[in-house]
Amino acid sequence: MIRVAAAALLLLAAGCLEPPKTNRALVYVGGLQDLTQWDPVVGGRGHEAHDGILQLEPTDSVPVLIASLLDPTPTKIYDRLHDPPTVGDVVFHMLLLIFSMRAEDFAPEGVWISKSDPIRNPIFFVRIEKDSVREKLRERFARLAIARGWYGDQKPEKPR
Repeated sequence: MIRVAAAALLLLAAGCLEPPKTNRALVYVGGLQDLTQWDPVVGGRGHEAHDGILQLEPTDSVPVLIASLLDPTPTKIYDRLHDPPTVGDVVFHMLLLIFSMRAEDFAPEGVWISKSDPIRNPIFFVRIEKDSVREKLRERFARLAIARGWYGDQKPEKPR
C-alpha cells in the first residue's frame, strides 16, 4: 500500500513543468538552440520554444528577441551542406515574422541573401555574417519596436 501511494505521488510530481509566469521569453529563447529543423514555409512551427515565444505578447517577446540577435549558440538544425544556423539567425527570422517584413528589407544593413543556394530554405540562404551587421539589425528592430510601443516604456522618437 505504501508503494502504491509513493508511486502515485511520484507520478503527480513528474508532470511537465510550465515555464514561470514572468520572464517566459527568456526561457523560450533559451530553448531555441534545441531546434532540429526549419521548414522553408512554416519555419520552426511545432517546436515548443518557437511556438511559445510567438504566442507571447510582443511587449514581452520582442525586446528579448532583439537582445538575442547576437547569440552565437549553434542550433541543432543540420542539413549536411551548411553550417548550423545560430540562435541569432533563428531570432532574425522570428522577428521578420513578427514585424511582417522580408529579409530583403535588411540588405542595406548587410544581410546577405544567396541567389544560388540549392536548398532554398531561408534559414540557410539568408545569412548574417558579421556582428556589426547584427548590431545594425538590433538598432533597426529596436526603433521599429519603439514605434509600435513594444519596447518597454520608451516613447517613439520624433522624426527629425
